[in-house]
Amino acid sequence: MNYHLDKPKMVEGHVNRMPFSDASTIVRAHQKDAYFESYFYAQITEALNVIKGQRFINLYSEEILVATKALYLALTTLIGARTLGEEYVDLIYVNRTGKKLPRLFSRLGFVVSYALVPYVLVRVVRHYKVKHEDEDTRQPKNWFTELISSYPKLLDTLMNLHIALFYFQGKYYSLSRRIFGLRYAFGHNKDPERLKNVRGDYSFLGYVILFQFFVRGLIKAKSYRAPEKEKEKKKNDINKTEFSTVADLESYKEKIDSEKSSSKNIIIDLSNPKQLPYIPEHSRSCMLCLSLMVEPAAAVCGHIFCWDCIVNWIREHPECPLCRQRCLEQNLLPLR
Repeated sequence: MNYHLDKPKMVEGHVNRMPFSDASTIVRAHQKDAYFESYFYAQITEALNVIKGQRFINLYSEEILVATKALYLALTTLIGARTLGEEYVDLIYVNRTGKKLPRLFSRLGFVVSYALVPYVLVRVVRHYKVKHEDEDTRQPKNWFTELISSYPKLLDTLMNLHIALFYFQGKYYSLSRRIFGLRYAFGHNKDPERLKNVRGDYSFLGYVILFQFFVRGLIKAKSYRAPEKEKEKKKNDINKTEFSTVADLESYKEKIDSEKSSSKNIIIDLSNPKQLPYIPEHSRSCMLCLSLMVEPAAAVCGHIFCWDCIVNWIREHPECPLCRQRCLEQNLLPLR
């Protein structure tokens, strides 16, 4: 059962007949939509594999995923229809007051911000990091470069805080819906008194997220204090050591720095464009975790994945996840 903007009488002036949805119903709708989006993505990649080949899918996996999500929402929310998840639990979109259906501008803004904006921001951040990477790693970075570098962590923090707020209020499951004022209401008559008694309360999950932030904050504060203590200790050690010349002092400092650098484990992280520069930018993402590869390894067929991702896959399925060529753990080649 779809609804459309030419039927505003469904909710206008009848707030009690169609009350706002509860949190548990919204979560079920979101889970169902996530399932249908993944199924839609699988069907599209299968068709593209026949038309363009596997190489095309590997090169544009992110773009295909974004296009799939945008197309799914364009064929449902944008034209005023309901998604399959909303059909499943019988929910409809209303505005912030719950008295009217959302206008086209609000629906269009939600679709663009939900499906396209995150992808665009990630591309801009990657481009900036590649273009403005400091030649000398010891040179301090400006505040904007630091902000760009920490963008994924900031976004993750913001989204977790928003989810915690949803668990407390049960209003907007995504930040895009909150910005454009798209709330869910039940698409059928519901007894308000009965709804109060059965409404799902996820406040406990909200407290869990806040507790996680509190613990992370303590760990972060401790990590900031530890280098200062270590630096002060080394300074005291140098002051206590007697050096006959300034050259001896400089030699001692260089020795300490070399020991520190040699003690660190070498980690190949392809989010740094300076590591393995022979791998092009569009091929630096792992096809299993869809993130930039860490400790990349090549299978016998030549496909590259994160070491942990491909090892865990091969232990369950001894074959390449892309081309299905047989591959064992001892056949993997770490890239350096």
